[in-house]
Amino acid sequence: MTSPAPSSRSVRALDALAFFAPDIQGGVGPFLVIFMAGTLAWDPQRIGSVMFVSALVGLAAQAPAGALIDSVRHKPRWIAGAVALIALTLVAMANWPGYGVILAGQSLIGAAGTLVAPALAATSLGMVGRAGLDSRIGRNAAITAAGTVLWALGTGAVSHLYGAHAMFFYATAMAVPTILAALLIRDRDIDPQLARGADAQDATPAAAGVRTARWYDRRLVVLLACAFLFHLANAAMLTLVAQKVSARAGASAALWMSAGVIVTQLVTIPIGLTVGRWAPRLARKPIFLVGFAVLPLRGLLYLLADSPAALLTLQVLDGVGAGIFGVMLTLMISDLTRGSGHFNFALGIGAACVGLGAALSNLVAGTVANAAGYGTAFVLLAGIAAAALALFAIAMPETRRPGQATAAGAAALEGATA
Repeated sequence: MTSPAPSSRSVRALDALAFFAPDIQGGVGPFLVIFMAGTLAWDPQRIGSVMFVSALVGLAAQAPAGALIDSVRHKPRWIAGAVALIALTLVAMANWPGYGVILAGQSLIGAAGTLVAPALAATSLGMVGRAGLDSRIGRNAAITAAGTVLWALGTGAVSHLYGAHAMFFYATAMAVPTILAALLIRDRDIDPQLARGADAQDATPAAAGVRTARWYDRRLVVLLACAFLFHLANAAMLTLVAQKVSARAGASAALWMSAGVIVTQLVTIPIGLTVGRWAPRLARKPIFLVGFAVLPLRGLLYLLADSPAALLTLQVLDGVGAGIFGVMLTLMISDLTRGSGHFNFALGIGAACVGLGAALSNLVAGTVANAAGYGTAFVLLAGIAAAALALFAIAMPETRRPGQATAAGAAALEGATA
């Protein structure tokens, strides 16, 4: 199913939303670890408990958030509302940085942020249709990475020049263009049926039984298990690096952390664009395998690096993995839920698996690092990453249907967004 060509205003506003929204949705992101470890002088276990509880709250909200986005119209406006709530929470955390406020604030940010990713994906699908989705998701990933570079530069700079508290207000300022971009997208440019994955060509009585069975499809279960293991290994790696950098770099820790995020995102930009360009022409699984393969390698290489520069140089591998994972998970879920009308609900379940993995990753790795050192924690994470790679390689079948996305469709999208 295809939708009419969207207006240039809505396309540019979607670009701007992809640029700003994913940065503000997590509050101050990994810089919160720097703040807790450096300014507040908290130990790894206490930091891990904050990250675990807040991630658990976000986890509980993921599937309901996806179901909500499936059911509502005006999806970009829900992003605007969520971002406004996050901005207010950041102000409270900056002014009252106690354990209870940080824990409650980060938990609220985690819950509100769950609306952003499914709403952005739904808006993209409803705007460009199936034929253009591959390239649009790749474009979103690249634009998001570019926005993250600006966010990391600004956050690192204001933290270094004006103190760690200033980064909360910088993030709050970034919420303003995010809200404006969401409100500039025209409702008439979003097909509401496509936006929830309910393709008219699949909405037939003959297909109804297939759509019901999809929720028990082994492929979806395997994919979600792999996503869980990937983030069980991945999430705590940056947290541990942030803590090591904070211990070794002192007052310059925020600048080093900013540099690490920038390196990751500069790599993610070409990766996202390349994956989006070639995904309509190639099988999904081989591309995704590359993303899984770099993670255990990254975990082991952290054992050989001890200086802040060496540790953060390895964020190049994080950029490769993140660029591939972000695009391919969305596309494979789209393949598996085609015609069901529950695309965003499935994305929410996928995000819940990612969130559960991330929460447990920070809790387990923080505890292990506190008891046995950072080296042992990195070995554990690398082993989990290897298990994720093996499961995906052996048990996950291909999801792309022959001819489901053509080079002509991708070319049409490139022309529309040029």
